[in-house]
Order: sequence, then structure tokens, then C-alpha cells
Amino acid sequence: MKLNLPKYSSLLLGALFLMTEGCTHRDLNDDAPTKIADNVDVIFNWSKAPDKEAKTMVLYLYSDDHEMMDYRFNNPDGGNIRSYGGPHTAICHSNDDPYGHHLRNQHQHDEIEIFTDETAILVGQNISTRSIPRAKGTEDEPLRNTPSMIYGAQSRDVDLKVSALPQKLELYPEELICRYSVEFVEVENLKKADVRIDATISSLAGGFYPGRMSPGSESVSHTFTLNADLEHNSLNAEFFTFGLPEGKELPHKICLYIALKNRTGGFYTFDVSDQVNKAPDPKNVKIRIHGLKLPDIPDDPLPPQGEGGVSIELDNWDTYYLDLKV
Repeated sequence: MKLNLPKYSSLLLGALFLMTEGCTHRDLNDDAPTKIADNVDVIFNWSKAPDKEAKTMVLYLYSDDHEMMDYRFNNPDGGNIRSYGGPHTAICHSNDDPYGHHLRNQHQHDEIEIFTDETAILVGQNISTRSIPRAKGTEDEPLRNTPSMIYGAQSRDVDLKVSALPQKLELYPEELICRYSVEFVEVENLKKADVRIDATISSLAGGFYPGRMSPGSESVSHTFTLNADLEHNSLNAEFFTFGLPEGKELPHKICLYIALKNRTGGFYTFDVSDQVNKAPDPKNVKIRIHGLKLPDIPDDPLPPQGEGGVSIELDNWDTYYLDLKV
């Protein structure tokens, strides 16, 4: 019989896709069938985050009797897995931004940490972070990117039976990330500045421990970009953070890096500690600052031929420490 190779190749590829579509995980030791839970239905119950936007999930199973097992689901609902039987600690989190979020210590359930990269560029005005001034007392904090939304859950009471019969592992992911908004209102001379203004906020948590369901204790500064609303003379930004460092109450300062149209830079520092530390809802922090006044510079002429854009070096920053209404 003559084989139709293209046809059979297509069938084989389709079968491989179906086998990998639900989740991927490490192989088990099939030489020990008396230790295997062969038919575990993992269910991610989103009752604690009904408006979730997660698309993919990761599950880690920890036991004293074998190495950590990890499973990756390309959907938010779960799937069927094989694992070792016995008591486990289970940790899950969404995995929609694998390039922006990083993991360390994932082989220890109490030490697994999600964190973000250090920031090399203030993206609004394309300024290197190596050349920018910092708020007093925060010079040694790492400058990190803000995270994206992450969902997660943990359970220390998972007991998988050694069986080929169906059994269920249900977890309840929730938001692990805090939402921050920053608004400057009644800004004077805003038209003299670039329409995208870079900023940092200091002394926030550098990561999150899903096995503890708490932020880490490391203090970092996050970078973010404010957008100008010239009609309402305001600056606005919304971003995510890991929240406040565990076990600490620190001062928090916002720094603005404002490129003016005469190619000078204004560096402004604001103490927003009360608005952050005493926020009514620590998961949704709203920071509002009144009365920022930018320099009233002359209208900038066209740049000389061969030049263009804003280029700011450290020596050009004019520094302002302002005590404004909050």
C-alpha cells in the first residue's frame, strides 16, 4: 500500500498539538507506579478574581519525598496532570509576562519569588537612568520596572492519592499585585514641558513571594511615565506594584524628571509617605498632588541644523524640593 506522507505527517502533528495543548510538565519516574497519582484534575477557581485577565498559569507541587514538580497551562482554567502521591504544598501563579517577570528560588516553596528587571532607560524621554539624580536617602535602591498584573494562590493541605482514579486539585487565584495611580493637578506652565514625563517612586517592595502570599522585604524604586493632559493642566499615571516591603514602614518619595523645551531638565521631589502608608486600601493606592509650577521659559526656537530632540545630561538638572498640598 502506498502511504500518503503529507496526510500522515499532518495527522502526527495534530496529535502532538493535542497532547501539548492543555499543559506541559516534567516526566515522572514510571518505574515506581505505586507512588503515582495518575489522573489529577487541576481546577483554577476564579471566584476571588472574577474579572481576571490571565491567559496562562503555572503550578508548582512541593513534597518532602521528591523534587519539585512544575506544570504549565496555556489556559486559565487548568487541566489534567500526573504527579506523585502524598502530601504537597501547591503554588500557582499566572504567567502572561514571562519576559517582564522573573523567578528565583522556585525549588523552595517559602522562598520562590517573582521580581522584575532593573531599569536602564526612562522610556518617556529616553533618558539613561545612569545619569539621573535620585531622592535623598534612596540613592542605593535598585531602579526596577513596574510589574504587570499577576494572579496566584497557595495551599499547604494538598493530599494526592496514589491512584489511577480521577481526583481533583482546586486552587483559588487572586490578585497578587497592587494598583497605584498618581495625579498632579493644577500644574502651571505645563505646555513648556514634553508631553510625556518620567518619574520614580521609592521604597516599594522589590518582589512577591507567592508561597507566603506576601511582598518581599527588599526596598526598590519603580520607574513610570506620566502623561500630560494639557486641557486640564494635569499629569496622570496608573501602574502596578508589589506593594509595601513586608514588615517595614518607610518614607516614599516621587521624583519627576521633566524635560523642558529649552533643553534643560527639572528634577522635582515630593514626599508622599502619608498617602502611601496610610492609604485606605493598600491594594489600590491613589496619590494626588496640587500646585506644581514649572519654569516659565521663553518659547524655544527651532533647534540648530543637525540637532534635534531633547538631550539631558546630569549637569543640566535643576533640582527642586517642594512641599506641596497632597
